[in-house]
Amino acid sequence: MKLNRLLALLLALVMMLVLAACESEKPSLEDSEDEEAESTVSVEYNTGTATSTPLLYKVTDEDGDVVWLFGSIHMGQEDFYPLPGYVAEAFKGSDSLAVEVDIVAFQKDLLAQMDALKPLLYADGSSIADHIAPELYEEAKQTLEDLKLYNSALDYYCPAMWSSTIDSALYMELGADSQLGVDVYMINWAYNLKKDVLDIESAKFQYQMLGGFSDGLQEMMLASSVASAKDPTAVRESLEAMMNAWKTGDAEGILQSSDSDTADMTEEELALNDEYLTAMVVERNASMTQYAANALESGTEIFICVGALHVLGEGGMADLLEQRGYTVEIVTE
Repeated sequence: MKLNRLLALLLALVMMLVLAACESEKPSLEDSEDEEAESTVSVEYNTGTATSTPLLYKVTDEDGDVVWLFGSIHMGQEDFYPLPGYVAEAFKGSDSLAVEVDIVAFQKDLLAQMDALKPLLYADGSSIADHIAPELYEEAKQTLEDLKLYNSALDYYCPAMWSSTIDSALYMELGADSQLGVDVYMINWAYNLKKDVLDIESAKFQYQMLGGFSDGLQEMMLASSVASAKDPTAVRESLEAMMNAWKTGDAEGILQSSDSDTADMTEEELALNDEYLTAMVVERNASMTQYAANALESGTEIFICVGALHVLGEGGMADLLEQRGYTVEIVTE
């Protein structure tokens, strides 16, 4: 079974990122209950000469109210930053930042992490070995051991957890850093400027979505993650192409990097791929588009930063908002 990994990269890395955060960053209960997320960056933020020209959309209603759409990659590299002036000006002039999940705050909140992870745990006493083929279990376990990430507690988590953990570790090994993700950068910048950071979704919602996938889809995701770990060179090439497309504002390149190769899929695999796309893309795009429309109706100027595939292409937020009659234009200066 196979599933396009670059699609998972664009859409699921926010989940992978918070999964990694749960394992790597354990704040104390005393620190986590009421602690407000704070920026750890210097006061001199986004300084220097920009070398990237990512896409930014301006959406305007008939009254002149504005929201901004900025497509994110949830893992990044140092040469993504600083962001160009047209992005900085739009962001500084906005009232608040809206992201899928405020990952900076989530990383500091152990109680929220524990609650969010519940949908990925088997509640019926079963283990992952009861839900996937024995050969896949052994291969996935070996992959996690090779990455020095396996422990027996993982056996009680669903395959989506294993898949996300493997993918996150692999992308990190290939030079994509979760702490340099565009979302994290924008959130820290917002805290630096004392702007409100708004959650469009929540970590728990995203975990529930992953945990709610059918056994067949979760097994397909895990098999694809194991296959990717066996062929990191191919993953590296695709990852670099996608990152370069983001840095140069190449919408077509980003979309091409996320196209699913369905030519050799069986009917069962095509159905599972449709299940994945419906939950991860179609339904979330509709919800995020409504969020943007509500912001426009309220007259609040919000800078929306979500996964790039939610913004671009047919059925993306820019397209859906234009269909609703809003003026949508690409900003380049």
